[in-house]
Amino acid sequence: MASVPDLDVLESSSPNEETFYGPDCLCLQKKPRLDLEVASPGVGIQVTVTKGHPARTFHQAAVLVAAVTKPAHKEFADSDLGGFLDDIFEPVSFQRINGSYAGAPVYRYTRSQSFDILDIDQKCFVLESSTQLVALHLQGPSAGRKVKLNIALYRPQSSQGGPGTGRVPVALGIKGYQLYMSCVMSGAEPVLQLEEADVRRDIESVELTRFIFYRLDSPTEGTTRFESAAFPGWFICTSLQPRQPVSITNQPDHVNIATYELSRH
Repeated sequence: MASVPDLDVLESSSPNEETFYGPDCLCLQKKPRLDLEVASPGVGIQVTVTKGHPARTFHQAAVLVAAVTKPAHKEFADSDLGGFLDDIFEPVSFQRINGSYAGAPVYRYTRSQSFDILDIDQKCFVLESSTQLVALHLQGPSAGRKVKLNIALYRPQSSQGGPGTGRVPVALGIKGYQLYMSCVMSGAEPVLQLEEADVRRDIESVELTRFIFYRLDSPTEGTTRFESAAFPGWFICTSLQPRQPVSITNQPDHVNIATYELSRH
């Protein structure tokens, strides 16, 4: 491969001579000085292509030498050279392609499981309407009104949580319905609501994080909590009073109940 000349060699070359480097010769090749008094400009092109060594970064190099005679009637400017090159070389068209690349999902869906749920005051969840979930004590025949949770389990994208950390990302649905709990901002504070959706799939949008809660299990006590992934520090809670809406709080188990028992039957 032709070697790039040392800068000292370039600086020491005569301004009246042009220097060429051949593909098979590492020595300097001199070309006689061009006559600068030609009436009309002319352009001469020499292209040298060399093959590089396989270990080199550049596998092929092309050396382009343009010899241009200076017009006698005017000063030669950069724009003149640009015009000559436009006449010699064919224009190259480029096509711009707009594309998008799918990133890794925020949460990867794994499976769903159904659970009975009670708060530690033994209140059940009851669906009073398609938008209202309340907690109350049920006995006898009325026990059939309680709802089961359809819990969708996910794997987090990074080390946000997982079985080894006790923080399992889940979505909490009402079994038999396409209703899932979500945590959204309303006014100055987040609120818990029911939305008709099906999130039993990979969660790829940050916007859908409103459906994700971290299931925080306490194996020694056999209880669990549900913390909002969209609003860390806010937990699903029930009221100390019966027949009150299931809501969310940032003061768990103070004036409310944020600890639950899950069971599978």
